[in-house]
Amino acid sequence: MNPETYLAPYRVHSPEMRLHVRDLRLARRTALRRTLRNRLGWTIVGMGLRVLPAGTGRPARAPRTA
Repeated sequence: MNPETYLAPYRVHSPEMRLHVRDLRLARRTALRRTLRNRLGWTIVGMGLRVLPAGTGRPARAPRTA
């Protein structure tokens, strides 16, 4: 029997699997970036709240209604 017949399915599936792996890596990288961005953002917010003196975060006057 010809050994090429056993290798044919691997040739077909190999490009599909490479594309699938590339998509998974891209999704993982995107999720990691989003997680890091959220952590960094909340860390900056927390630091900003600690740096501001008490009472400076409030508006200068009460908001007006209608």
